[in-house]
Amino acid sequence: MVRPAVVLPLIAALGAGAPGCRTAPDTLAGCAALPDAAEADACSLALALPLVDDPPALRAAVATLPGPAERDLLLLRLAVHRPTRAGEICALVTTAGAREKCQQVLGRPHLGSAPRPPVQP
Repeated sequence: MVRPAVVLPLIAALGAGAPGCRTAPDTLAGCAALPDAAEADACSLALALPLVDDPPALRAAVATLPGPAERDLLLLRLAVHRPTRAGEICALVTTAGAREKCQQVLGRPHLGSAPRPPVQP
């Protein structure tokens, strides 16, 4: 026999929208509204990465984030993930700390180079 003490909390969780039962946001603003910071960051990065090759769309999407810290954090993560476009991405950051971090990314041009083939003996 199933005890009510076990079933009632489960029913309440399902009725309240248990984690993992919701659909993923389709906007950066929707990602920013997620209650879990790591989930919000992953969501934002996943939505923004395809926009890196469309600078006007990227600027418009990033502008929907609530503040400069959130915008710059996403831009820094994009620069790290797409070092070949880091110069363009870093031009969009607005805070001093983000500019400094972008300089570190830009100072590592090897991150954007193609991997070397293995040396044949």
